[in-house]
Amino acid sequence: MSRARFFLSAAGLLLLTGMVHNQLVKSEPGSGAALRVSPTEVKLWFKERPEVALTSVTLMRADTTRITTIRAVATDDTLAVAAPLSSPLPAGEYLVAWRTASNDGHVIRGMFGFTISP
Repeated sequence: MSRARFFLSAAGLLLLTGMVHNQLVKSEPGSGAALRVSPTEVKLWFKERPEVALTSVTLMRADTTRITTIRAVATDDTLAVAAPLSSPLPAGEYLVAWRTASNDGHVIRGMFGFTISP
């Protein structure tokens, strides 16, 4: 491989890796979790440090009826945020729609569900 092709390949790789934005690594409750009791919070872990002030969680019933939107708070883990629930949830199916931003300002969002079945 010529030196010019090597540098062009390396530059392309750097460009691609620079375009990768933050992403959700795991959540608690986890996606598809079947819980026996209501969680006290929704906790989200990200690949990169999320902007806490720009992070929120919207809790919905399975039919997408909004229950509440919660501003996330920082945790001891700089890669995680928590959204405390103000009261226990009754048995049923729930959706969590989350939104955050990376330090580059790029907004990311996602959704997952869980069930409470005592």
